[in-house]
Amino acid sequence: MRRLLRALTLSLACSSTASVAAEETSRLVRDSAKRSPEEERLGFHLPAGFEIQLFADDAQLGGKPINMAFDTRGRLWVTSTQEYPFAVKKEKWSADTTRAIGSKDTIRILEDRDGDGRADQVTIFADDLNIPTGLQPYKNGCIAWSIPNILFLEDTQHDGRAEKADKRRILFGPLGYEKDTHGMISSMRLGLDGWIYATHGFSNTSHFAVRPENLRATAKNAENSKRGPVPKSDDPSVISAFSAVKSDGRTLDITSGSVFRFKPDGSSVELWTSGQVNPFGLCWDSWGNLYSADCHSSPIYQLIRGAEYPHFGNKPGPLGYGPAMCEHAHGSTGICGPVYLDGGVWGREWDDHMFVCNPVTSKINHDHITFTGSTPKANEQPDFLASDDGWFRPVDLQLGPDGALYIADFYNSIIGH
Repeated sequence: MRRLLRALTLSLACSSTASVAAEETSRLVRDSAKRSPEEERLGFHLPAGFEIQLFADDAQLGGKPINMAFDTRGRLWVTSTQEYPFAVKKEKWSADTTRAIGSKDTIRILEDRDGDGRADQVTIFADDLNIPTGLQPYKNGCIAWSIPNILFLEDTQHDGRAEKADKRRILFGPLGYEKDTHGMISSMRLGLDGWIYATHGFSNTSHFAVRPENLRATAKNAENSKRGPVPKSDDPSVISAFSAVKSDGRTLDITSGSVFRFKPDGSSVELWTSGQVNPFGLCWDSWGNLYSADCHSSPIYQLIRGAEYPHFGNKPGPLGYGPAMCEHAHGSTGICGPVYLDGGVWGREWDDHMFVCNPVTSKINHDHITFTGSTPKANEQPDFLASDDGWFRPVDLQLGPDGALYIADFYNSIIGH
């Protein structure tokens, strides 16, 4: 990973879609040489009416971007790693496990102050992180995953100097990472219900438990809360209808792929859906439907609360898997980072279209979503973006407040590990 690019809805027409040579995309390690950002930009192919430009380069990112999120001020927050795929060893962790001393991994804030479409202000908000993925700006900081915890990173000083996380609080942890560092917690999204939704990746096992200090904080502010009491373990609203995994609001056990949600103050955690192999990326449509991408099963799922979806080593329960909406694979198992277009953000002709990252084939795939009643179907379209540079590895997408599509480019010759 190394670059952030944005595709703009401008009038410049580009050449028709092309792809990396088939013989190269069939190999997981590219034989081609590394290109400069400008050389890479010239090798992109987009539909007529779009152009692409560099938003932030290697020096500004300080590593490879994985997850992105915009805050209420329109600034782009990015997780950046140099350590991946090897976690910093425990002997270098701080005593409270919130730091990996000497790590080069960071969370950065990128800001375009002069409106030219290029980041000109870079702030290292948090350092000494351990393969940070999952990121959600929140209040005076952000919530993020950094091995082995979900952390709330706060700037409590507000002293007029550059923002810096001077307080780190564990919301949940320690959680699993040992089996596979690319199958961890990621893709945090703040829902309209006030919960943060996130994905749990392949192979790892995590035990979530609400920490006593987070419960005390909740009790202290109970008079201002509309949440009500912590649900009991026999409350059907927090038990999956298809899965043996049970959540009582205070504890949750997850093995391998699932989607869950938690309160930003760490006072509650619940399973949303079980199954999928290695989900990475979440997005909503304007009706409030939640979608994810999944490696090794299907590029797009609409996630129905309580449903179970296909995953390795398990058969469906009595009611079967949740309904499928995508019957094609986009030629890859490494799908991630979906985004949903609607609300006229790119004009009505683009409403109900989805893009997903395909770091294996160096493309951004494209589907048109149609509905029969409330049931969605993904209809495969020509790829939205392709690259002549086999090192192009898109891993996350975000729609910016300017209406542009922002692309996190892992930029690497090797895919995965």
